Amino acid sequence: MKAWIAALAVAVALPGLAAAQEAEDRSGQRYVMVVPISGHPFWVAIRNGAQDAADQLGVRFEFTGPVEFDNRAQQQQIEQIAVTRPAAFLTGAFDPTMSDTIDRVTEMGIPVVTFDSDAPDSRRISFIGPDHYNIGWEYGRKMVEMLRERGLEEGQIGLLTAVDQTNLQVRIRGLEDYLAQNAPTFEVVATEDNRGDDQVTADRAKAMMTANPDIDGLIVINGTGSGMGTAINELGLAGQVTVLTSDVFDPILCAILDGSVQTTSSVNTYLEGYLALLFAYHYVNGHLDNVPGADVGVNKLPPVVDPGLFFIDASNAEQFLTGSCG
Repeated sequence: MKAWIAALAVAVALPGLAAAQEAEDRSGQRYVMVVPISGHPFWVAIRNGAQDAADQLGVRFEFTGPVEFDNRAQQQQIEQIAVTRPAAFLTGAFDPTMSDTIDRVTEMGIPVVTFDSDAPDSRRISFIGPDHYNIGWEYGRKMVEMLRERGLEEGQIGLLTAVDQTNLQVRIRGLEDYLAQNAPTFEVVATEDNRGDDQVTADRAKAMMTANPDIDGLIVINGTGSGMGTAINELGLAGQVTVLTSDVFDPILCAILDGSVQTTSSVNTYLEGYLALLFAYHYVNGHLDNVPGADVGVNKLPPVVDPGLFFIDASNAEQFLTGSCG
């Protein structure tokens, strides 16, 4: 159903683009993406998707956010930029208080599309991103599958996550529910806060394994697993601990190819950025005003579009490499 909704959303959004662009010059419209940590590679595909959409539509796209991971600074930047009257904001809601920020800028007449992490109780016009509960459920299923392939019928699992991020909390709930309902002999025995930092993730993974040498599997809940291969190799545990990470970066892919990491997951984040800007553009320019019931509150856009989740392992990791493994 979600795949069908996503396909329908694209079909609804695309017709008439060329005619709309020819009818009016919209090159001055600014669509601003604000994230909680601007320098992390996680945002590259999302940013590229939004930029491609902006280029095709002939509008301006801007990307910004604090240098260090900071939800509050992200919200402050949104409110500061709102004074300059951009056409729309594209943002992820990684803290519950983001809903208030979204509502305040919406009251100023600036629509907001959320991506990757939602604020469903806010006045955002659409969310482009995964079902984080389902991601956690799939993490649990995949880890148990890999541990059973090693001949284990019970096991201990360690988690590395940014503990304050709401979307990651939902992922962990899905993971724990999967284990409780389907594999109760496998349990989470340790959780470490990686603060959204790759080096912290690697360091705390080593500390976790030193303190809990019986751990059979490690799951990096967020996209900070670039140092996991090095950490596992330094511990001499390659092949002895099953590692599942998140997102597709070359260091992770190289670790999969050398056997220190077994699999990583990826959401189609390019589509998150592309559709977020596309939806905002059509909303801002009134292209969806003829949706039946729009004048009495019917959604002009799909409330949620799921871009999909897939796993990468040694059988296909090379296809996703952008560089080479040293």
